[in-house]
Amino acid sequence: MNNPHKKQELKQHEVNEVLRFLKHYGKPLGAAVLALIVVIIAATGYAHYKTSEMLEAEQLLATAKTPQQLEEVVEKYGSTPAASIALLNLAKITFNKGDYPQARVRYEQFLEKYKSHELRPVAELGLAYCTEADGDFDAAAEQFRSFAAKYSDHYLQPVATLSIARCMEQAGRTDDARILLEDFLAEHGDSLWAGSAQGMLSSLGEASAKN
Repeated sequence: MNNPHKKQELKQHEVNEVLRFLKHYGKPLGAAVLALIVVIIAATGYAHYKTSEMLEAEQLLATAKTPQQLEEVVEKYGSTPAASIALLNLAKITFNKGDYPQARVRYEQFLEKYKSHELRPVAELGLAYCTEADGDFDAAAEQFRSFAAKYSDHYLQPVATLSIARCMEQAGRTDDARILLEDFLAEHGDSLWAGSAQGMLSSLGEASAKN
């Protein structure tokens, strides 16, 4: 991906989606990680874990500032809910550093290990972003399309749909991108995503005018 603006936009999308999931629980970001772990524990029946082990994992996750510290949570506390959050964050950090192959490995590791985890959609979307970052825009568009169809009621579904348009644009399929965005606005004109779609549509118009 040679366009620095597009590269930064792609990274920011991935970061925002993970943060949006955390904020979905109504907690400020500083407490969101611990709050999310509590939700997962309650929802998936992890009450049999030793309290001390869980607390250690949660504390390490809450204070982790480096990939190495997140890796420690994954390796040392792999049987606790904190490990899944650490692994997903590790994938995000790796992606943001531009190491897309390793980010893909991390996302795939998450999907392999956590078959029924509620954060699986985030990891699946992460894989699509890795494909886009590799410059394979047509393949990425198909991955985003599959995601949108599979998770039609998920809060990340609009993100995936807009990502299809972005990939189409980068692949030179501007007419297809325009049609998709217009259809999106016709269906979601009153949603919080309408502004993003309209911005992308305007950007397409400006690009066409320059050509």
